[in-house]
Amino acid sequence: MEVTDLPALNATLNGISAILLSAGYLFIRRGEQSLHKRCMLAAVTTSALFLISYVVYHLQVGSRPFPGQGIARAVYLTILVTHVILAATIVPLALVTTARALRSQFDRHV
Repeated sequence: MEVTDLPALNATLNGISAILLSAGYLFIRRGEQSLHKRCMLAAVTTSALFLISYVVYHLQVGSRPFPGQGIARAVYLTILVTHVILAATIVPLALVTTARALRSQFDRHV
């Protein structure tokens, strides 16, 4: 696998994770706890693989400046900044939520 393959892998891992999260949500709404747990653990694993692949890619390639100007640049940078903040915030939240579920602290997990 080449470093140029990693963006496609990242997109695939993110897509799989989204599907697993959606399925897990549907399963818990139906009361199917075992299937919910399997989907959520698979989603956490898939997301961890994404994060590793993402970091490896950016360590190899670095960052690239946005070539646009004017309003397009402002919109892009606004989306980028909010994305980075939310991405950094979700990691500890997901880990705490996962830990609570694995400890059967379901009142705090929800």
